[in-house]
Amino acid sequence: MDWMEDIEVVLFDLDGTLYQDKTFYKRYLELLFGQGEHGGRLNEFLADMDALLEGRHTSGIGDWYHPGSDTWTRGTDPASVYRDWLGEEKVVSPHSQPVEIASIYAGDAWSLCGIFAAKYGVKAEQRQQAFQQVRKEMLQGASSFERHHGLYEAIGNLNRLRKRILLTNSPEPSGREFITALACMELFDDIVYGAEKPVGMEHYMSALLANEGLRPEQILSIGDHAWNDLYPVRKLGGRTVWVSPYPSSEPQQWDVRLSTLDELAALLVDLQNTKPIKRVV
Repeated sequence: MDWMEDIEVVLFDLDGTLYQDKTFYKRYLELLFGQGEHGGRLNEFLADMDALLEGRHTSGIGDWYHPGSDTWTRGTDPASVYRDWLGEEKVVSPHSQPVEIASIYAGDAWSLCGIFAAKYGVKAEQRQQAFQQVRKEMLQGASSFERHHGLYEAIGNLNRLRKRILLTNSPEPSGREFITALACMELFDDIVYGAEKPVGMEHYMSALLANEGLRPEQILSIGDHAWNDLYPVRKLGGRTVWVSPYPSSEPQQWDVRLSTLDELAALLVDLQNTKPIKRVV
């Protein structure tokens, strides 16, 4: 990939990019639905979640969920056909959906959990409490969450680039606590918390282009949530790497499509090796 020679800045995501965990959503849904009004349906929700992630559902990663009409559409085409959870077509006027109920892009397992929460009316405070609890349990070893030392070594060795930057939508101090526990904070030249992606990603990249005198193709964004991490960068002409273990209906073709962190570590080693050694005069 000749374009890697031009890369000067790499933008990293946190969740799903610096670590992968394929089981956390079970605990998250348990905290949301393990008791109360929907407590008896937890196994049903878990089965639906598995089907969505594994490509056995009529919808899944890469699709949009519309809480106002409880329907799904595929891709970013506003003329897309609306379908219910069983895949049946529905006639839905976009103007009939409440403006305050934003559509949700099914970009990763976290956002699918958000879709379940929206569908069944879980309040924002309860969602946040569940999120914090799952994060805490990850770091205590209560899930399949693992630190990927090979990836961190590859990031640390990217010393021929101008900058390595981490942008996460997680707010401080919880984001800082999690990154500190990963023992990877020192790998980055800058860490942006509460990045408000996708809009924040576009703003941040625009600032990089202006302040660093970069061309768009010199910036590479790596992430698992295409709408947040990749679409804004692609829009401005940057390079993109999508890392996701799940099948997807996503229509865009990214510069690189990866499934595992082993593959990402190998790509970063290749990136380092394509860059000429900077000589000090």
